[in-house]
Formats: sequence, C-alpha cells, structure tokens
Amino acid sequence: MSNPASTSAAAAPAAAPDPAAPTTAATGPAPTAPPSPGPAATAPRPPRLREIDGLRGLAIAVIAAYHVWFDRVSGGVDVFLLLSGFFITASLLRSVDRTGSVQPLAFAARIVRRIFPPALVVAAATVLLTVLWLPRATWNQQLGDILASALYYGNWNLALHSVDYLSSNNGASIVQHYWSMGVQAQFYVLWPALIAAAVWTAARTRRSRTRVLTAALALVFTASFAFALWETAHNQAFAYFDLRARLWQFAAGGLLALALPRLRTAFKEPDAPQAKWTAALLGWAGVAVLLGAGFVLDSTQFPGLAALWPVGAACAVVAAASLRPGGGAGRLLNTRPVQWLGDLSYTLYLWHWPVLICYLTATGRDTATLLGGLGVLAAATLLAWATRWALELRLPATGLGRTKRGAFALGAACLALVLASYAALTWYVSFERDRLAAAVADSSVYPGAAALAEGLDVPDAPFAPSTLDAAEDYDPALSGRCNQTMEGYEPVRCDFAGGELVHSATAAEEATATVVMYGGSKIWQWLPAVLDAAESQDWHVVAYTKNACIIETGQEALGEERYRSCAAWNDAVVAEIGDLAPDLVLTYGSRVGYEAYETFPDYTDRYEQLLDTGAAVAVLRDTPSPRFDIPLCVDLNGPDAGECTVDRTSYYDEGAFEALQVPEGVSKIDLTDYICEADACPPVVGNVLVYRDDAHLTNTYARTLGPYLEAELAAVLG
Repeated sequence: MSNPASTSAAAAPAAAPDPAAPTTAATGPAPTAPPSPGPAATAPRPPRLREIDGLRGLAIAVIAAYHVWFDRVSGGVDVFLLLSGFFITASLLRSVDRTGSVQPLAFAARIVRRIFPPALVVAAATVLLTVLWLPRATWNQQLGDILASALYYGNWNLALHSVDYLSSNNGASIVQHYWSMGVQAQFYVLWPALIAAAVWTAARTRRSRTRVLTAALALVFTASFAFALWETAHNQAFAYFDLRARLWQFAAGGLLALALPRLRTAFKEPDAPQAKWTAALLGWAGVAVLLGAGFVLDSTQFPGLAALWPVGAACAVVAAASLRPGGGAGRLLNTRPVQWLGDLSYTLYLWHWPVLICYLTATGRDTATLLGGLGVLAAATLLAWATRWALELRLPATGLGRTKRGAFALGAACLALVLASYAALTWYVSFERDRLAAAVADSSVYPGAAALAEGLDVPDAPFAPSTLDAAEDYDPALSGRCNQTMEGYEPVRCDFAGGELVHSATAAEEATATVVMYGGSKIWQWLPAVLDAAESQDWHVVAYTKNACIIETGQEALGEERYRSCAAWNDAVVAEIGDLAPDLVLTYGSRVGYEAYETFPDYTDRYEQLLDTGAAVAVLRDTPSPRFDIPLCVDLNGPDAGECTVDRTSYYDEGAFEALQVPEGVSKIDLTDYICEADACPPVVGNVLVYRDDAHLTNTYARTLGPYLEAELAAVLG
C-alpha cells in the first residue's frame, strides 16, 4: 500500500462529489447557470442539466476503478473540485439576487445539513474497521488521520506528513480520501467572503457585478495556478493537498458558471448544425479525456499542468450539455446506470476507499485482482446505497436539521459520534502503553540486548513496546526543537545533564566530560543509551542532529537542496563543536541506508576536522535498515516469523568494519552483536521490539544497549 504522501492514486484519492448543491440529494444537483448579471434583477432558476449528474457518475466510476486496479491518479478529484466551484458560485449569486447578501449562516447550515451526516458517520465507522481489519501498528496513525478528517483539516495533516521525516514510513490511511473534504470545507469558508467582497465592490464602484466577479475569479485562478506550478515543481507531495494550489480549480468552476449564459447566447438555436457539432465535439472529447487521463498523465504533475486536462474535460462536458441538452455525450451521461452512479457518487466516494484498504490489508496486495476488485466495488456500493437511503433520503424526511439551529445541532451530533469513537480507541491504546511501560521495568523479563550479550534464558511474555505505539517509541527531545529538519541549514543544539534536557549549558558545568552526538537519525536513535551512560558517568551531552544527513564532505556538489542544506549544516556544526571543545564526539562509522547493505562513505576529512577541535572521536557501526516496517510485519506474521527477520550476512561483510582505516584518535565501536544473532537480526530480542519502523531502533531497545555503549565510550574517554 502506498505512503499517504505519495503521488500515486492510493495516496491521493479524488475529491468527493460536491455536497453543496442548492437542491437536496433527492432532487439532484444545482442548476448549471448563475443568475443574470444585473445588480437588481432576480434570476429565475435555470433548467436542471441531467448531464452533470452523469458527469459525477462517470467521475466516481473512474476514481474507483483507478484506485482499485491501477493505483493511479484518475483526474476525478479535479472534476469534483471544478463542479464545487461551479455549483457554489451559482448558489451564492442566487442568494444575493433573492436577499441582497450571501446569507452566510443559511449557506453554512445547508452545507452542514448535506455533508456532515454521511461524512462523519462513515468516519466513525472507519474507527471500527480499523480495529477489525487493520494491523495494530497502524492504529495510532489511523486515529490521528480520522480526527484530522472529522475536523476537516485532513488535507493539511497529510501534507505535513508528506514532508515529515519521522512519518515517512506511514502506510495508507483508511480516511486518506477525506483530504478532499478538507479542501472543500476550507473553500466553503473562503468563497462566500470572496463573492460578498466582489458584490460589494461592484455596488460601490457602480460596475457590472458579473465583470467584477469575473475579474476576481480570474485573479484567483491565475495566482493559484501559478502557485500550483511552482509548488508542484518544488514539493509535489505537499502541493497535492495544499488548498492554495487547488483554488484555481474552484475558480475555474465559478468562471464556467459565469460564462454559460454568454455561451448559450452565442448559440441561440441549439438545433442548428453548428451548435450540434460543437456540442458533440466538446462533450465526447471531454468524456474521452476523463476516461483516459489516468493512463496518460504524469501523476507527479498534479495539481499543476496535468490537472488542466480533467478540468478542461469537465468544462467541455458542461458547456456541451448547456448548448444542447440530451445530445452528443448526453446520450451516455443520461443513461440510467450513469445517472444512478451520479446520485450515489458522494456516499460511494466515502466508502470505496476504506473498503479497498481493508481488502488490501487482508490480502497483502498492493492492487486488487479482477474478482477482488469487483468484490470491493460491490461491498462499497451496497454500503453507499444504505448510507444514502438512511442519511440523504430518510433523515431529511424526518425534519431533523430543517432549521439553521437544527442543522448545526445535527452536525454537532455527528461530530460527537466520531469523537466518541476516537476517544474510546485512544483510551485503549493508552491503557496498553501504560500497562507495558510498567512491565518493561523488570529487566529479568525484558532484558533486551542483555539476552544476546549474556546468553540469558528469557521467560515468555508479551514483547514491548507494543506494536500499538512502537512508531511513537522515540525520544521526544529529538523529534521537535532539538532536531533539524531535512530542509534546515542552521545547527540546532540541545544540552543534557544528569540524563535530562537542560535549558542552559551552565547546568552542566560540574560534568566530568562533555560528549557530543553528531549526525542524522541513525545517531539520534542512540540518545537513550547515551543519556543512561551520561547519568551514570556524570557527562554533559550535547546533541546536534539533522534528519537524513550524513557527515561526508562535498555534498554541496550533489545539486539537490537537501544535500546543500546538509553540507552547510555540517560545516556550521563542526565550527560550533570547535568553540565547544568537547572531550568526545560520537558520530557515524559506516552507513546502512537505502542500499540495505553496509557502505563506507569517505568520512576521513570530517574526522580530521573533528580531531582538530581537540576532541576524541568515536564512530559507530551503523545498525541494519530492514527497509520494511518491522512492527507492521510482526503484527501480520508474529514475532517469530522468518519474514520479519533480517539476514545479517546480507548486510555486513563482518571483517569490513574492523578493517576500516581511520585517522589516529578515532575509535571504532561495533555493537552489532547486541542487536543481531550470528546470522540473523530478529525483530524481538529479550522480549523487546528492536525496531520502531523500517530503519530505527525503538527507544526501549536502545536503552537496553546503554551499559554496552557506556563501556565503549568510557574506554575511549579513559
């Protein structure tokens, strides 16, 4: 399954069908044309275009098919965002014609009444699906994603995880598709203000309301699209979920709503040959692009240039339907199956992704088989139909939520359902964490590394930390203000005395020695062991760490921003170490990275720089990087499964580190024998889970290495 920040279809499911059409779910979507542009005229409701229902049905069909079988971006997200802009712009302008304002409370009540019950009930159901179908190792991630989705900031949650090094191993979220709901909710907040500002400006300047609003929407389109192009080129994973890079699609829908009256005026006779051919060409071209976009477009170009194709296709279909309803592509879009899918599109969108994730987890597949995919779609369709019947048809018929106050109360009740489900599972995770934290203090039951070092007979007991919270089992001191990000240039220093973080180096003036930890995440994983040693030996520990950064010189020549920042950070840290004049610097001796075997970057120049500060230098042999999620593997296969055990001989040439030539004054430390057996590196040692992800030691296991690292460091200092 894909990472939530990836650009694949699994990581970026398309946006939900627009839930704010001015008519109810029972009667279909909003009319397609905005009111007349006159400032005082009251626009009659234009005739409803059934082709738009069909377009929604076609869009949800390609979304589901591309997700289930092809793991690709379909372009359906862009269609639905365009339709949201189209419907909401027209709806708000009708409100202005009727009442003189956008009526924000009435608008908000309509949105809440329409979208909250299905979205939040399904979100609450995903908590149950998580417990029933998903590995315990993913529960914490899923809970965070569900909460973010229920509060409609799921897009920003995924965007931040897409660039968060500590979250880089996250799997697919069961509510990943809710990111588009977050984008639309934020759009619903911004758009009434934009429309109101344009209407007010037109009135104050005595200009045409249509012209002022067209200019405003064109400005939003241009600015957002330019930003989308820039951000897609520089950080596509973040751009995919970024509202700022998506606003141009809503603006395109608004411009389409304003343009349709002029288009109909240009073709006064819909049965004229020119109108027939134009409508047929536009409609069928739009349908063809929508069906095939996912196969030919580059997923890494969304939401930039590639997104123009599905947006343009949707505009073409709507324009064709407006010119000649029922003609051309309308013959396909108005068929009963496609119309039925259009009615079901919102709830089918909500259900198809959770059902797919449960299927992929149960089968261990990345994409569905033909029969498996059909089963996923059948189950999702049944759930979607039941949800629509109960919450979009029967619930409104009861009168609940009919008033503005009632709508907000209904929305609050639905939100409370999600929060209660979230709180219940969160309590259970916390209970398990506390229970095991108390048990792990007994070193006779949880010896960890001592089981290998001393050949202990380990009693049967549940391993710790639990896979429920293994991913969070890292020292918080180095996950926030004490650690530099992949993009950062400046050193971030943290001081520890007595094994505790201190806010001033003066608190460590009585220390017997100053030890600097310097490197990337494979160095800071040793912090618990170093701090235990420091508490025992009364050392002052200073940490300089930066995500995904090795200490090799010359990285600035590699070109990429992360290498330039790493090179600048290294130089700045070495300068600070020189000013600090520590007794010992602990850093890298080898590297086990994405290659999944030990390599030896040329650290000689950096070692020489560190020795010039007057410090002794100790270099660690790197730990294995399995490159598959160990807690997840243990969840699925058990702690004794061969699938979760790493072959030590495939990672290490055992004599290589011993033979490594280093400058005089550099001491090599190899603790591999306290992590791995002679030929294999098991996932659990001494009842302690070794890895928290696919590369890094758990805090709990690192602490059991403390006595052995302390002995090595004390020998170097002695």
